Amino acid sequence: MFSYLFQRPIAVLMVSTVVVIFSIVAFLQLPVSLLPDIDVPQMVVKVRYPGASPREVEQQVLRLLRENMLTLQHLREIESQAEEESGRLLLFFDYGTNMDLAFIEANEVIDHLGSHLPRHLERPQVVRLNTTDVPIARLQVTYRHTQTGGSAAQLSDMAEKVLKKRIEALPGVAMVDLNGLYRRSLWVFPQREKLMAHRIDEQQLIQTIKQNNSELTSISIRDGNYRYYLRIGAPLQDVESLRRLPIQTAGQQVLQLGELAHIVDSVETPKGFHLFNLKEGVVINIHKQSSARMPEVMQTLDTLLVELRHDYPNLDFTLTQSQYEVLDMSISNLKNDLLFGGIGAFLVLLLFIGNYRVPFLIGVVLPTSLIMSFSVFYLFDVSLNVISLAGLTLGLGMTIDNAIIIFDHIGKMRKAGMPLLESCVKGTSEMVAPLVSSALTTQAVFIPLVFLDGLSGALSYDQAVAVGAILFTSLLVSFFLLPLLYLLLFRNSNQLPREDNRLYLWALRGYKKLYHWCLARRRLVFPTLLVAGVAGLGIAFLLPIEGMPTLKRKDMSVHIEWNEPLSANENRRRVEALLRQFSKHYHLSESDIGQMQYLMQTANATAQQATIYFLFNTYQERKQFEQLLSQYFSRYYPGASVHLGEAPNIFDMLFRSDKPYWSARFRSLRGSEPVPIGQLQRIADSLRAQLPQGGWQADAGMEAHTLVSVEVRQQALQRYGVHYQQLLQTLKATFAENTADYLHDFNEAVPIVVAYRGNDFHEKLHKSYVVVDSLRRYPLSLFVDIHTGQTHRSLTADRAGIYHALHATNAALPIDAAEALSSRLAQAYRLRVDFSGQHYDNRQNIGRMLFILALSVLLLYFILSIEFESLRQPLIVIFTLPLGFTGSFLLLWLAGESLNIMAAIGLVVMLGIIDNESILKIDAINRLRQSMPLDEAIAKAGEITFKPIFMTSLTNILALTPFLFDSSMAGDLQRPFVLAIIGGLSIGSFISLFFVPLMYRALTARKSKAASFPGTKKHGQ
Repeated sequence: MFSYLFQRPIAVLMVSTVVVIFSIVAFLQLPVSLLPDIDVPQMVVKVRYPGASPREVEQQVLRLLRENMLTLQHLREIESQAEEESGRLLLFFDYGTNMDLAFIEANEVIDHLGSHLPRHLERPQVVRLNTTDVPIARLQVTYRHTQTGGSAAQLSDMAEKVLKKRIEALPGVAMVDLNGLYRRSLWVFPQREKLMAHRIDEQQLIQTIKQNNSELTSISIRDGNYRYYLRIGAPLQDVESLRRLPIQTAGQQVLQLGELAHIVDSVETPKGFHLFNLKEGVVINIHKQSSARMPEVMQTLDTLLVELRHDYPNLDFTLTQSQYEVLDMSISNLKNDLLFGGIGAFLVLLLFIGNYRVPFLIGVVLPTSLIMSFSVFYLFDVSLNVISLAGLTLGLGMTIDNAIIIFDHIGKMRKAGMPLLESCVKGTSEMVAPLVSSALTTQAVFIPLVFLDGLSGALSYDQAVAVGAILFTSLLVSFFLLPLLYLLLFRNSNQLPREDNRLYLWALRGYKKLYHWCLARRRLVFPTLLVAGVAGLGIAFLLPIEGMPTLKRKDMSVHIEWNEPLSANENRRRVEALLRQFSKHYHLSESDIGQMQYLMQTANATAQQATIYFLFNTYQERKQFEQLLSQYFSRYYPGASVHLGEAPNIFDMLFRSDKPYWSARFRSLRGSEPVPIGQLQRIADSLRAQLPQGGWQADAGMEAHTLVSVEVRQQALQRYGVHYQQLLQTLKATFAENTADYLHDFNEAVPIVVAYRGNDFHEKLHKSYVVVDSLRRYPLSLFVDIHTGQTHRSLTADRAGIYHALHATNAALPIDAAEALSSRLAQAYRLRVDFSGQHYDNRQNIGRMLFILALSVLLLYFILSIEFESLRQPLIVIFTLPLGFTGSFLLLWLAGESLNIMAAIGLVVMLGIIDNESILKIDAINRLRQSMPLDEAIAKAGEITFKPIFMTSLTNILALTPFLFDSSMAGDLQRPFVLAIIGGLSIGSFISLFFVPLMYRALTARKSKAASFPGTKKHGQ
């Protein structure tokens, strides 16, 4: 077949050109994304239950939802958190779950529970998390100069009515989400003395406003042959009409509402704020459509910002947390890594090959294989992302390996005196079996990875397709196009091309000397290498274990729970003080204080919470700031709960685990009842005192909350003839902001709020009266007793019921001691305790990877047994693997990396590369043993295979080296993967140059030298 094709160069070149053109077209159609298209396997069920306590939300709503959601398919974990007037249920599914079906099933469960839930409860809302939930950018809108700017209400009005609509009109924008808005309200402040004088209570004011604000609409009237619709508008059209609203007193006197109350057109009481660098403003989250290309959306957004800055010169518009910058930096860096890796490998060829035309041919073939691989991407529906591009970079070195081996073997055929055409045919055909075997063993290690559970399996699919694509196209190019180009380039040259320069010959001489030295001391060297390979595996125990690698980001998110009954204004004051204290330590900040107005939020923020985003110039500045922040809260607010985490982005959404390093969950024996808050505090104090290195943090279910409870004096109600409902209405009118009705404008509904001025609780209590009738009124304080106490701020639960968790964030915690102490404390307080956390998940993930590693080795053995038709010779390859592992673990340890999922995947991939060199050498020895003695065949095979082994290892290492200097998040993600491969290739390949021949000799030395060998594929049985 090769002879037939090589004699028809035009046909081969035309077919190759067509495939390249098709691949270029496919490349232009490929989507570009940051990560593979992976569904986020999470859903949130949001519950709003006005007036309910955490206990009521848990018992009446969340418990029912939790128990019935357990029937959902592929549900991995379920968690719930009940708070004041709200709650949420977190559903975690296995990776690969069809989230569309899971979303439908979750809604069906809620529909079936409709009659069992409280009657006045709003239908729980199911929110499916997706990578598009992360905004592609956040637009900060603030006044340029605070002194000359307008009011916060005007800025909110402009943002909601103008900016929001202009951004939503951009192509590719799915929705716009805002926070920091001030909404207009009409305030009615009753004058208590006048109401008492005219014997009017607050409920009469509210009823009067409602009765005079109703509209009569859609009345059809007939006039002869015509029909009209009659509409009677509400009398309340503006503030003045509200002031003129008539109210009849008990003495039949008619007064205007403006005479009994102060009416103010203002804004609602702020329950939250948004700050950008200490300036109050509005933030606009911009979400793109899932099918839209991010570069195009960002380009149109940049154009709009230029227009907005021109139209509104008194405003500042700043884009922050742009996901496009993350995408652009990661993808461009990976493309550069691919380019510079290829250039580095090409320079190696120029340095070690004496003839410039051979590196030139490889320089032509390399991009050809790369371009052809994009057609495989298109067929398998794989996008260009950080995982697939890394797979291409890995395959780049393998492509050079194949080309070097083919060229080297053709050169040896020509040196043996064969004609050019016959050299190309024979040199290529003899290498088909070992190269296909090498490709199969390389691809075989990815097969078990694809079937991994969780995120690692999902990521391995794209990498497996990328490596398989580049391997497949490189084999086609190496077998058909490369020899043909060699034939065309040297057909007019009768002189053999120079293949070896001085640098390579110097390296070859060094190898020969070292090999003969090892051979002379084989009884010492061979067992030493064998023991060193096995003992080197112990380095793995020095590596810290974690799930996904740590991404060294220059930004962070700080979530603060003050654990005090603060107002939103006091919360803001504390945040501003913190920002001023550290203003020189960060580049910019964003603060969402108190309740947030985002439609896409999955958690219900309260007035006591704040989330601050910080951006730093370097990762080192961030680490220093974390220490300063910890000291600040320890000194000024020791009772606050502070969580330092990653700012939300697509990487964070997929790779971040909210699980703490270690967690102890305490439960009552019944499971459905919370543990008293006093017991929980004593347990937490004991753990902190005896294990201070844990870096303890209390979960929401462990935190106390100050509760003001009202006890009604029933005897006083009976003595004075006051109904219970009258008392409740008075309490609500006195302490709450009562929305009487809405003033309907064309564009908005403005609430009319009735409330008393002032914030002093006890003053309102003693100055308020319960009005029984026109002649009787009594002080409110006669009927109630006020008590304050501590209760649970939240109630958290899982499959087993309510739990209260204490988290350890420091990996230095002695796990055995923590488990023993927690168990003793639980027994002392007659509780149950169980343990969870990232510590256990990491060990489970690494255990799975070790199983996959063993499976890959077993699969490798099967393939090699078929290749060599031997049960012994594959053991030579298998015993070289510990040498590669030793190099990988050593480099990971020296680089300060952990043993994580990406490093484990790198170890498995390294198996598929390092075994190729052993296969090549064993195959060469087997062929040479047909015509020469064992020792001579081993020595000759070492010389023949030194160039391809030496150069392929070097080119693979250089192709991957640029990843080590990639500062993007994609570089952080891939660095452990690359270090594992480079360490195994550099140390393992070098040692295997001497280990393989020594072990081959040890396995076959006892056999008779006169024994016949039936062929290349049957040896060593």
